[in-house]
Amino acid sequence: MLQVKIFLSLFLLITFYSCDKLDDRELRVKNNSDKTIYSILSENDSMNHSGFYYEYQQGFDENKKGDYDTPFIFQEIRKGETAANHDRPRYWEHYFNRLEDRKARLFIIQKDSVQKYGWKMIFKKNSYSKKYGITMQQLDSLNRTIGYDGK
Repeated sequence: MLQVKIFLSLFLLITFYSCDKLDDRELRVKNNSDKTIYSILSENDSMNHSGFYYEYQQGFDENKKGDYDTPFIFQEIRKGETAANHDRPRYWEHYFNRLEDRKARLFIIQKDSVQKYGWKMIFKKNSYSKKYGITMQQLDSLNRTIGYDGK
């Protein structure tokens, strides 16, 4: 009986460990334009369809913001740089499988637009410079790097 319990415990441990393994593949954005940019990954045509940007959702009450609610910090991607997108999912296959059309959206926003209008207005108007609709297979074929040329 003890052997069965040990075997069962070992089996469950291995099963849980393998199921909860974090997918560390990144989505990278290469900035081939002359402008500094930001990137946002979304499940649909709205940039604000992610838990990362709760403070930019319509109806967000600043007074209800807790101490633990730190705002998302957008990473600048300067001319010629390649940077990992920081709002990527933890499990890519699960992410793409639950998308209605199996396409993620990658939005590119130019820094000068953010400076002019601010993040709240960018999210409210869903304003972006470029939107890519990309499947898991396309992302893999691009070696997980999407190039933005400014057009």
